[in-house]
Amino acid sequence: MGAPGFAEPADPLSLYTTETPPQAESALTSAPTSVADEKPETGNPDVNPAPPPSLQTLDKVSDTPATTAARTDVPDSTAPQEDSQAAVKTPPATAQTETSEAAPPAEKSLVTQAETGPDKEVIEICNRIGEKLSSVSAEECLNAAFAPPRFYSNHHLPLLEKHFPASPKREDAPRILFLGGIHGDEYSSVSISFKWLKILQESHSGVYDWHFMPLTNPDGLLQKKSTRVNANHVDLNRNFIPAETAIDPIEHWQTYAKKRARYYPGAKPLSEPETQAIHLLIDELQPDIIVSVHAPHGILDYDGTITPPRNLGPLQLKQLGTYPGSLGNYGWFVKQIPVMTIELKHAGIMPKQHDIDRMWADLIQWIKQRTEGDGTLLARKESMREKKPTL
Repeated sequence: MGAPGFAEPADPLSLYTTETPPQAESALTSAPTSVADEKPETGNPDVNPAPPPSLQTLDKVSDTPATTAARTDVPDSTAPQEDSQAAVKTPPATAQTETSEAAPPAEKSLVTQAETGPDKEVIEICNRIGEKLSSVSAEECLNAAFAPPRFYSNHHLPLLEKHFPASPKREDAPRILFLGGIHGDEYSSVSISFKWLKILQESHSGVYDWHFMPLTNPDGLLQKKSTRVNANHVDLNRNFIPAETAIDPIEHWQTYAKKRARYYPGAKPLSEPETQAIHLLIDELQPDIIVSVHAPHGILDYDGTITPPRNLGPLQLKQLGTYPGSLGNYGWFVKQIPVMTIELKHAGIMPKQHDIDRMWADLIQWIKQRTEGDGTLLARKESMREKKPTL
């Protein structure tokens, strides 16, 4: 994020030290907080956090606290190298829309296909996610009933998808594309995406059309030391097609980013299977809004002309502009789709349950407000429809 003429921000996780941050210390003595850190290699796993509350409607949330855990993480990054040409393994198809009942919380353990019935590749990656993250169990991942994989990472890990279709009676229902974990070392962005997905799974009323991809960079996350970049050492959030007026991403990386490995944009836009998948999803779904979750700057960023919310829970609006090749730059300036970027405060510590609920409630309220009357997402959709030539 940030204006193209500005230098790239410092390594976000350099904000952390080997000492426990004050927020983690307070979690041990005050309000319960769930944690999204990498699991220790030895010892007992953390206790599962309590599942998100079952909601009666999309715009109501509960303040039920989650189970406490405590750790922080300091993931590393790797040096850039020439990326290889990559392609999406499977052409796009209609996403599976079936939802399932949320299962009760269970002890974190590996599960088998015979026990659950999902696609084998979904089982395998859910087991790995459950082993990696303290706040997401393999069972919670599997209970999401993800569609059979269509898109894959460089290491052929599936990019999980979950579609919550709008009611057939709502032909103009707003469509929201929700993306988490585009940077593999931002654990909380993955964990909170799973929490919100589960809330939606329990409360979806068909008012809106949602499409979730909670972990868009599985290669970056699911390794011993998680990295911001993917397996090709490319920052996926610099690998999209830049706006025509933007500086070339490689030139920006060489000058403003000072060739920092964490921000390497790849040899050319859409060189990576992960960004190709998102690009195809956007073309397929034609979303009215894209929501992307990051960490750890603790703000709400937004690109678009529809009035953004002033805050989502504790996150205050701070529009920073876009970097060439970023999702915000691509979504708004190339595809004319508003992009909301949720920057959680910490990459390795989950927000308090109360704040998780507030952020979700504020997001739903904003979508509701921006789909009624003039100057809204629906009005914008109707205007774009009228501009298209008739055949």
